[in-house]
Amino acid sequence: MPLRKPVPKGECRQCWTHAYNPDIHKRLKPRQDCKPCLDHMHNGCPPGDIER
Repeated sequence: MPLRKPVPKGECRQCWTHAYNPDIHKRLKPRQDCKPCLDHMHNGCPPGDIER
């Protein structure tokens, strides 16, 4: 599914997608954490994921 909002420059593509595409987290159970989101929250966003 295409993004509902384009990723602005300087933002992480994965974080933006997970924040603005509700289909990403539909499969999660209530109170279940998204492992990719947790990884980015704890370890930061890889430089290659930042929109230029």
